[in-house]
Amino acid sequence: MTNATGDEDAGQNLSSLTIVDVSGGPAASFAGSLFADFGAVVVVVEPRGGAPLRRLGPSAVQDVWWKIAARNKRSLALDLAQSDAARVAARLLDGADIVLRDGDTPAAWADLIRYAPNILDVHLHAPGADRPDLWSGSIDSRFAAAATGAMALTGDKDGPPCQAEFPLADYCAGLLAATSALIELRNARREQRPPRAIAIGTHEALLRMNEWQVVFASARGLAEQRNGNRFPMNANIGNIFRTRDSRLVTLSAATLPVAARLLQLIGGEALRDDPRFNSVAARRKHMDELELLVAAWIEQHDMADVLRMGREADVVIGPIMDAGDVMADPQVQARENVIRVPTDDGALAMPGIVPRINGMAAQVRHAGPAVGADSDQVLTHLGFAPPDIAALRRAGAVWA
Repeated sequence: MTNATGDEDAGQNLSSLTIVDVSGGPAASFAGSLFADFGAVVVVVEPRGGAPLRRLGPSAVQDVWWKIAARNKRSLALDLAQSDAARVAARLLDGADIVLRDGDTPAAWADLIRYAPNILDVHLHAPGADRPDLWSGSIDSRFAAAATGAMALTGDKDGPPCQAEFPLADYCAGLLAATSALIELRNARREQRPPRAIAIGTHEALLRMNEWQVVFASARGLAEQRNGNRFPMNANIGNIFRTRDSRLVTLSAATLPVAARLLQLIGGEALRDDPRFNSVAARRKHMDELELLVAAWIEQHDMADVLRMGREADVVIGPIMDAGDVMADPQVQARENVIRVPTDDGALAMPGIVPRINGMAAQVRHAGPAVGADSDQVLTHLGFAPPDIAALRRAGAVWA
């Protein structure tokens, strides 16, 4: 299918796809970003005031988040409250392959999508939104991570859980949505039938990734509880420790050979063969003592030396990196995991293309656009002549 802006690029393997994004939250927006990175044309339809994602977070975040979240996308400023806007929306949906929506999508879109049988409707909803009669919590995607079991494991043993300061559940759900959409679109075209709608709870992807909790809850008859930064079930040596130069490192010694090498590194053969620590059962019983020994050794050395000695001893140990460390890391730079994209305010750092697929072109062509920056381009491709576009603007259907 020809994309909604008329751009064709044979080097972009998804360039024939057009995605309509009428969502308001980060989950569906992230799904759209994944499509856009690989050349699909993603048209974000923005209501008056702009997409809700533009207003998430404090002002410092708002200044940059949209430029990253909406990179490679097109903005169409369309007010569905105006009667003339419905025919624009219907024509847009009729020429598109996928529509992304969520709980923040205006209700009017549901009826329009219903009359576009050839489009794949991908709906990301908050936990419980599909069955409120069975759900006891608030129906809001901001609580998605709390409904996965993952958050219950965070924090110290005797303290409350911790909430990650980024929308982990939403982004995992967006990834699942993009994957599911491509699978269903492929099957529908192969079987020569209309695509079937996809509905995904924003908690479901993270819940799926957390399957080991279900395994152990089933085997033991109870769920694993918070354990601080120590590995679950206290089965192997692993925690976070501070070095002499006040940096944080984490280590993992999950197997007997690695544990033996770690113990020999920090205490020689005597510690390696100590009956308190030379088996999994013994270490589980004496883990508090062992971690004190590990912590005491690490805090005697600077991080660079700890990492060097860990590599030489073939022990799994690495730094706890914040975003500044990641952006400055030479390996990250070499892989272009963080890139700089030109904007009106100068170059902006943002995550690079992931994954990179041999033979499939992908690039960040531009940062997130201003509201309505592409309205005329999209409308022209949909068949609206300049006088029609001018009339839509006078009527307020196209507002920017």
